[in-house]
Amino acid sequence: MSTIGENARLLSNDVQAKWLIEDFPFRIQLASVLPFLPVAGDALRYTTTSVLQPGVTIGFEEGIMEDTKMPNDQKRNFTFAEIATHFRVSYKAQDVFSSNVNDQVSVQMALAIRELLYKFWMLFESGDSANPGEFDGLQKLVDPSRILDLGFRPLTLEVLEQGKELVRTNDGRGTVVFTNSIGKRAIHAAHWTRGLTPQYTDMIFPCPRNENHTERVLTVDGAPVYVNDLNQNLDGSPDAPDGEPVPENPLAPDSAGIGTNIWFFSMGENNLHGMTPAALDTGLFVTRSTMLPDGSTLVYHVTMPASIALGSASSLAVIKNALIPAHRSPLIDFDIRRA
Repeated sequence: MSTIGENARLLSNDVQAKWLIEDFPFRIQLASVLPFLPVAGDALRYTTTSVLQPGVTIGFEEGIMEDTKMPNDQKRNFTFAEIATHFRVSYKAQDVFSSNVNDQVSVQMALAIRELLYKFWMLFESGDSANPGEFDGLQKLVDPSRILDLGFRPLTLEVLEQGKELVRTNDGRGTVVFTNSIGKRAIHAAHWTRGLTPQYTDMIFPCPRNENHTERVLTVDGAPVYVNDLNQNLDGSPDAPDGEPVPENPLAPDSAGIGTNIWFFSMGENNLHGMTPAALDTGLFVTRSTMLPDGSTLVYHVTMPASIALGSASSLAVIKNALIPAHRSPLIDFDIRRA
C-alpha cells in the first residue's frame, strides 16, 4: 500500500527554474558602472600636454611672455578588440523544446554574453595590444610615475592613502578602488593591524528581484572598492620579482605569499572609460546568425567590439604586488563555532 508521502509525490511535479545557472560565477562588480563612450572610427586618440606652468603677474607696461601649449609627442591611440563566441540551436529545439520557462536561444545568448564580459574584464587589467587581437589593459596604460610597487610586502594604510592621492583629475574627487578578493582582504587587514575599523558607505545596487537595495560597501578615504575576480594574483620569487600570475583558490585557508594589484582611477570622458563603435549606439554586443548545411540548424555568432581608453595619465594609479598583512584579527569576532 502506498504511503501518504508517496501519494503526495505522485500528485506533484517538478517545476524547472528559469535560465541555465552558473555554479561558479565570477564577480565583475565594476561592469555596472564603467561608462562606455561611442567612437566614430576604428581608434580613439587623446592629445595631452606637458605640465602646465602657473601664469605670471605683470606690472605696468610689462610684456607678457608667450606660453603656447603644444601637444606631447606621445601617441595616445586606443584601438578596439573584438571578443567573440558562438552557439548552435536547431529548429526543432527552438520550436518544440522552448517553453513558457526557457527559450532555447535566450538561454544560450545570456551565457554567451556573460562569457564575452568575462574576457573583457580579464583584458581590462592585463590586456596587451602587442598580443594579437587584444587591447591595452590597465597594466599597459598606467604611467610609471603612478606605480607604487610594494615588492610583495604587506599593504599599509599609508601606502593606501598615497595610492589614492596619485589620482589628481577631478581634483581627486570621484575616485574608485578596483581589485580582487585578495586586495579587498588586504585593505581590511591593513586596518585591523592598526586596531582600526574599515570604513563603509551605503550604495544602491540592483538585486535579483528586479528592484534596488542598499548595501554596505568598503571604502578607502571615501572611494568605494569594486571587486573583480578576474584580476591577476601574483606569486613573487627571486626569478620573477614582478610576480608570476597564479590562480586564486577561494577555498584556501589563507593566501600567504600571494600578492595582487590595487587600482585607483577616475572614470568618464577624458579619464578612464570603455569605448564601443558608434554604429552600435548604446549597445555593446553584435549578434549574427547563419544556417548550417543541414538546413535546420542556426549558428549564432555573438561579438563584443570594445576597448578601454585613458585620457589624463593622472586618472590612473596602482599599488602593485601587495600582500595581506599577517597577524591580523578583526575587531569583531567572526568565529561562530561556539554559537
